[in-house]
Amino acid sequence: MDYVEFNKYKVYEDEDNKLVHAYLDEEGNLFYVEPGFYSGLEGFAEKRPERFDEIMEEIDKIVKQYHKVIFTADFENPWIDREGFIYREILDITDPLNIYVEDKSRGSDYGD
Repeated sequence: MDYVEFNKYKVYEDEDNKLVHAYLDEEGNLFYVEPGFYSGLEGFAEKRPERFDEIMEEIDKIVKQYHKVIFTADFENPWIDREGFIYREILDITDPLNIYVEDKSRGSDYGD
């Protein structure tokens, strides 16, 4: 699957982690985008398209500020464990920007 939102970055081939997309920005900063994070990002693209550019700008700022970032769905259980990297979840990016998506999903009303 191609993560088109990250096409402006250079693809980084990590032989140890072929399942997670990795990128380099123009300054050589390395970051990973785990599938769970990307799913969350897609949710914001679908539910809050008018604010999506702000989210992508914030991702870029975080990469430039910290230089080595792993964007993950769950920082306590990331797919990739790298020393010297910081971990960010989608809500770490969207909450400070006051961009919210309310999760109204709930279980089925039907019992067994």
